[in-house]
Amino acid sequence: MREEIRILLAEDNQGDACLIREMLDEAKGSARFQVDHCVTLEACLAAVSSTTYAVVVLDLGLPGSQGLDTFRRVLEQAQETPIIVLSSLDDEHVAMTAVQEGAEDFVPKNGLTQRGLVRSIRYAIERHELKRQALFLSTHDSLTGAYNRHYFNERIETELARSSRYKHPIGFLMVDVDRFKEINDRLGHQAGDRVLRSVGDFLREQLRTIDLVIRYGGDEFLIVLPETNGGAKTVAERIQQAELSVDGAAGESAFPITLSVGASYWDPAVEKPIEAVLAEADAAMYEQKTRKSQCEGLPGDPLR
Repeated sequence: MREEIRILLAEDNQGDACLIREMLDEAKGSARFQVDHCVTLEACLAAVSSTTYAVVVLDLGLPGSQGLDTFRRVLEQAQETPIIVLSSLDDEHVAMTAVQEGAEDFVPKNGLTQRGLVRSIRYAIERHELKRQALFLSTHDSLTGAYNRHYFNERIETELARSSRYKHPIGFLMVDVDRFKEINDRLGHQAGDRVLRSVGDFLREQLRTIDLVIRYGGDEFLIVLPETNGGAKTVAERIQQAELSVDGAAGESAFPITLSVGASYWDPAVEKPIEAVLAEADAAMYEQKTRKSQCEGLPGDPLR
């Protein structure tokens, strides 16, 4: 079955639009192109707002909008969609500017071929996906999908400024997987990776959309709870009391996971460095760990 690639063609010249449609309709290969056509900027903006497209093929000269301003308006509305710019002008400056500002390709209409158009569409989709993945990995931990330490360092100043403006404390939770080293040593690092992924998923499920889960280091996660006034301890208790289990390797039983959690607050009325607040949460978490038994085996552990 041929892959279907849905394209939005924004082109007011009916002759050019028909030619591009014919090129894509007759294209051979593993993909079939479904083309939606619009002739104005307003219609293009409405289409990308309501429909998901694999790519937008955009003529810069549309009624009521000309040049790079056309591209910028569409890009603002469709930041998650790759855009190929079409133009009757083979202008190197315009082409370079469009690509620098986010276009995946700039294709002059003069000399446009079916092969060149299909290749441009394919490459645009692939490049856009690679950029999306690179952006994700710049802010997220690749194993757990949680935000990474770099993202936290970039984001925290914004959260502190918002907290000060609205006079709402920020809650912080340090979460650590109990006896993680033993899991790695006895069950293997693949089991440890499954544990971390499961914990990351579990923590995100427990929180609001405005809360942040950060893989802070190793088996330690940091949770940021904006606009919190006393609620952090409730969330901490819910996490501590949860019953988690992770599937063992082939032929082995699932084994339970427990978490230690420490809570602290950053209060905008108190001038305390964020490092000190995080240290408080960390100390509270380790205090809880010391209260737990260090001698028992993993309950239900198939290797026990």
